[in-house]
Amino acid sequence: MNKFFTQFQGQLGRLSMAFNKNIYINAIKDGMLAYMPFTVITSVFLILGNFPVPQVNHWFASLFGLTVTEWGAKLGIVNDASLVIGGLLVLLAISRTLADKMSLNGMQVQLTAVVSFMVLTPYKTTAKGSFLDIATIGAQSIFLAILVSIAVALIYRTIDRKGIKIKMPASVPPAVSAPFESLIPSFVVITVFWAVRLVLDAFAHQSALALFNMVLGTPLKAMGGSLIGVILVKLFGQLLWFFGIHGDSIVNGVMTPIFQVLQDENKTASLAGKVAPNIISQSFWDGFASIGVIGSIFAIILIARSQRYREMKKIAGIPYLFNIGEPTLFGIPLMLNVTYFIPLVFSNIVSIVISYAAFAWKLVPIPTGLVQVPWTTPIIISGYLVTGSLSGAILQIVCFVAVILVWLPFVRIADRELLAEEQQEAPNADQSKS
Repeated sequence: MNKFFTQFQGQLGRLSMAFNKNIYINAIKDGMLAYMPFTVITSVFLILGNFPVPQVNHWFASLFGLTVTEWGAKLGIVNDASLVIGGLLVLLAISRTLADKMSLNGMQVQLTAVVSFMVLTPYKTTAKGSFLDIATIGAQSIFLAILVSIAVALIYRTIDRKGIKIKMPASVPPAVSAPFESLIPSFVVITVFWAVRLVLDAFAHQSALALFNMVLGTPLKAMGGSLIGVILVKLFGQLLWFFGIHGDSIVNGVMTPIFQVLQDENKTASLAGKVAPNIISQSFWDGFASIGVIGSIFAIILIARSQRYREMKKIAGIPYLFNIGEPTLFGIPLMLNVTYFIPLVFSNIVSIVISYAAFAWKLVPIPTGLVQVPWTTPIIISGYLVTGSLSGAILQIVCFVAVILVWLPFVRIADRELLAEEQQEAPNADQSKS
């Protein structure tokens, strides 16, 4: 068994290193992390404009002499200026990150990516002129933005490394020479995307966004938005944690763009007064699928009698109220601890199944997408905010109790072993003193 775990750990370790060294996966992860604060900021304004208690909405609106509808529209300005252009924000973040990792001119790569992205973006033509459909650069275009960012950086780097650029005298300041040196790489990149646009117009008769979402976006959303898909992703992440690898950093780098697109679809439906269509979204992943390991420390608080665990619960309980699990993971420890393999890997699955069933059977409103809280938001509070209902908080309590029950027998086994060790060590300690 030890040989098997050692070999398996080695395989996962190599896989983890491959992920961590892959500049494209890291750039996507860093870019999505840069985008995330705006989802939280926008959520604050959307909460105020769509508070679950109607009397609160009327009170806020009356302070400014507005109707509830006008008050919601005023607060929606922030949403229109951030998440509605979410694809463009992700494009800016990822293209700049890739440029930095490739040691390219970050400003020029970023601007070239924006132009290339807009070259692929169709405009609506009316009698009054051509207009940009803002939805084409919103969260639904995140997948396309990722692809464009990577393609722009790769083509730009190829031209740059071949030295095909306008070289200015050494006496010219870098601020002046840099734009001239980027002229040829940027020209080539933009020309490539212009050619792609012409081909799509001539043969596909649809935009790059529509084609990409049909070919790749739809399968990705179907995978990430399914119960089986989320279970497999969570199992993989927790398995990495067991072997001492930061599973969340690897899984989130791949899955966050998918969850964000699903979250945006829920938000759009909620703002239109419709029911959110996607049970799985970023809010589901953060607020419900993450309830698992928290059961370990609270099981210890409830039944542990060993000195080691009594000390553990003093330092690990409060951090885990804010979803900070490192004191628990490293303090028990849970990693490479065969006693805790089953609850560590599978306890989150209990929460996922319970939550999914509650949403699917309409016992709890599906997360609206209007609110995306930071991952450190305590459970109960986050459940109420993302669903706009007390039943969301109650669902989190049910999941919390369920995972504690999963952890209890394993904690009892480990605690008894620790008690036996401490009792054996106590006489030896007394003899050494004497």
